[in-house]
Amino acid sequence: LASDDAMADVWYNIGQVAIGIGDLGLAYQALKVAISADSNHAEAYTNLGVLELRKGNVEAARANFRTAQTHAPQMYEPFYNGALLAYNLGEFQEAFELAQKARDAFPDHTDTLELLGQLNQQLRL
Repeated sequence: LASDDAMADVWYNIGQVAIGIGDLGLAYQALKVAISADSNHAEAYTNLGVLELRKGNVEAARANFRTAQTHAPQMYEPFYNGALLAYNLGEFQEAFELAQKARDAFPDHTDTLELLGQLNQQLRL
């Protein structure tokens, strides 16, 4: 099996495969194991947030996105996902701030740029 250093990545990858084949229960468990192996694994927190959101657990999703943002401020995904969540909840100022951070991390991400355009319109009203 994998060394302790790679254990989190192995479980994260298992989670990715599980998502790919549609086994969200296995994906959820694999991502939880990845986080237990490395409590700083931002990618696992991000994907766990997406799975929590699919289950309707808005606050758990938000907490996972925020944890990922803290551990990996260079990643755009947790900021974009957090921005999209905030937007869908009508929290436009928070969505705007998070979308700006996503854009800073990945300036050419089309979905972030579109979200920022929508937020600019919302905040001008």
